[in-house]
Amino acid sequence: MSSTIVRKGIIPAAGLGTRVRAIAGDLPKELLTVAAKPLIVHAIEGLAASGIRQIGVVISPAKESIRQFLMGEQPEFLAPQLDAHLRVLLRACKFSFFVQPSPLGLADAVSLCRDFIDDEPFALVMPDNILLDGLPVVSQMIPFFSREPRDMLGALRLETEQASRFGNVGILETEAISDESKKLLRVRHFSDKVSDPLHIPAGDSVLKNFGGGIFLPHFFDYIEKLRPHIKGELDDVPVVQAIIKEKGLLAVALEGNGFDVGNSAGYWAANLHMESKQLLLQNL
Repeated sequence: MSSTIVRKGIIPAAGLGTRVRAIAGDLPKELLTVAAKPLIVHAIEGLAASGIRQIGVVISPAKESIRQFLMGEQPEFLAPQLDAHLRVLLRACKFSFFVQPSPLGLADAVSLCRDFIDDEPFALVMPDNILLDGLPVVSQMIPFFSREPRDMLGALRLETEQASRFGNVGILETEAISDESKKLLRVRHFSDKVSDPLHIPAGDSVLKNFGGGIFLPHFFDYIEKLRPHIKGELDDVPVVQAIIKEKGLLAVALEGNGFDVGNSAGYWAANLHMESKQLLLQNL
């Protein structure tokens, strides 16, 4: 039986960030800020709040500034972001860095962390998915994983007006299972990544993979099993689809307001949401 304790996490931060390049410029998108905190710090805070302090960060050769930032060797222009709380948080975590030489896909990036994860379950957290007004994604998932240690995803219900701030991948078809909270679902289908914008007809909603998931170490076996058959980038989508087919996959319906901040519309929406909350608090 797999361990029910999740001690390690992976944050993939090697992507090109093409969707927000106009906003980020030469800055890695993971160092863009929402609520005055870099995106990668939101991810780290979520892991730390879930009891996960051993964190593998995958970067590209062009993103050395992420390592410098997390290790306190940040370039001068990032120094103001290192407030006291952040310094304490970063010191409490143990970071391992892995360099993906070429942009060969998310699953390829995760594969670099195999020895780091060893034979343990792990949390995979996407730094450009931010959940506000609720517990962190992994914190919401761990109670379910502790009872049933199986591969599981975070899932967010999206309405029509939210479609523009999300990418078009990982739309889930699910069915209910015996769970009193009705938050634990069995995944039947995980959609491919497509270039067309996400569209949700008026009055409809979709359930979408959001934030990442908790996976068993056989995730790495599936990556290597699929690698010879994939041309170009090795994304996580075929890995997840294979797990659904052969092992089964669960999803946890998340609570909170989610934003795909790797999408320019999602990035501005997240910041506007936080500014609106601050104004509301000031006027109370």
